[in-house]
Amino acid sequence: MKIREAAVEGSFYPADREELKNMIRQFLENAKVFDIPNLKAIVSPHAGYIYSGPVAGFSFKQLYNLDHEKFWKIFIIAPSHFSYFSGVSVGVFDAYQTPMGLVNVSKIASKLLTEDNFHFVLDAHVEEHSVEVQLPFLQYALPHFEIIPIITGEISPSYLGDVLKKYLDENSLILVSSDLSHYYPYENARKIDENCNKAVEELDLKRLQKCEACGKIGLEMLIYIAKQENWKSKVLCYMTSGDTAGPKDQVVGYGSYAFYKE
Repeated sequence: MKIREAAVEGSFYPADREELKNMIRQFLENAKVFDIPNLKAIVSPHAGYIYSGPVAGFSFKQLYNLDHEKFWKIFIIAPSHFSYFSGVSVGVFDAYQTPMGLVNVSKIASKLLTEDNFHFVLDAHVEEHSVEVQLPFLQYALPHFEIIPIITGEISPSYLGDVLKKYLDENSLILVSSDLSHYYPYENARKIDENCNKAVEELDLKRLQKCEACGKIGLEMLIYIAKQENWKSKVLCYMTSGDTAGPKDQVVGYGSYAFYKE
């Protein structure tokens, strides 16, 4: 089996299984479930859990609205922090390892390699945290699922959306992994991040251009699909690291969003 080993356990989140489960349980208990009938996508941050976990909890709490008897296919769209390439890199491993066990990769991942601009760039996955930090939350919140991990390089968000739509069905959920602005003073960060929150709320691609999100390609792709498919959107939670576990002189912004069909 080709296993993608955990790269940030013990730094971004606890390496101990029980400690990790207790931490996630707490984040989810403190988050609110909204009345979202037909969930299609969530956006969740990907920083160290002490910083972004309280916000991520809101994204994953919405999975309580899903049918837990179903087997879900989770398309994870995440930015690259270490590797630069054109197109996207699909994580065609057999499984990802976390302290909570193995997460299986869907056979759809290999099928995506037949699409133009879809590749497997190993270096994009080995150290990358933007997919990995989402997995323990998924393992805690969903009993039956597999993932299609996609790390974005230089790619058109609308093209990415058009390709993904061919593979989505009633058992699919998109998870976009993104933090918002980085290292501004607290009040400045909130002003900049308001562009992201409003862009999602109003499905406004023009406003999104003023948003400083590392996962902006994924956000733009989601808004593009939402406008085509008549999805609604909701801002679930917004905080900065200055609200959770860090100082206020240099903060990172975190948004939790949901997209759904009425």
